[in-house]
Amino acid sequence: MFGFLPGGRRGACTAATTVFAAGALTLVASVLTGPQPPPAPPRSAYAAPADEHHPGQPRTTAMHRSQPSEIVIPTIGLRTRVDSVTRATDGSVALPADPDHAGWYTGSVTPGENGNAITVGHVDSHLGPAAFYGLGALRNGSRITVTRHDGSTAHFTVSGIEVWAKDAFPSERVYGPTTTPTLTLITCTGWDSTHQTYRSNLVITAQLTPPPEIRNGNLSRAPADGALRPG
Repeated sequence: MFGFLPGGRRGACTAATTVFAAGALTLVASVLTGPQPPPAPPRSAYAAPADEHHPGQPRTTAMHRSQPSEIVIPTIGLRTRVDSVTRATDGSVALPADPDHAGWYTGSVTPGENGNAITVGHVDSHLGPAAFYGLGALRNGSRITVTRHDGSTAHFTVSGIEVWAKDAFPSERVYGPTTTPTLTLITCTGWDSTHQTYRSNLVITAQLTPPPEIRNGNLSRAPADGALRPG
């Protein structure tokens, strides 16, 4: 959660760091306090449930490689540009310079490809709520749309929500490869007002699914932008 400073002033803090073991990556998020707490993840997320298959969730064919340009999550009113990010000099995943943008890690697959597409973002900044401020309000079944540079659109459905303490972050599990097209969103949560930092990281996992038109059996309304172009 956010901290509140005397007199309502905003002050700088450093977010939780997820340290990678055995050559894994690190996520370091620098953020500032905000005027109100962001949505809280469900309590069940703190139990860190194991990966599970959802038999009722439709699957679709993996897409070819194309970098993401925009993420839209209708249920939380999120529409944000996606910048490409690499590693910082300390080996961490560099967050986007603009806190209102998300950052796709170039060392991972692109959203829609077979594998794990890693996307990180700030939860807040000195100006207030940032790109991933509302992520805590997501629930299993929430829809995420990623527009890609080639004009195609990848549709995802949230399948997992987990909160991990920064000193117990399962790096290989979160950042590791997957056998299906997966989107992983990561931001900070759990504000520690005593130490002026975030204690944990929120990890949202989503699976590639057909767009609503196809899921509802109405193929005539399917977009003509190559959304389900085979990989």
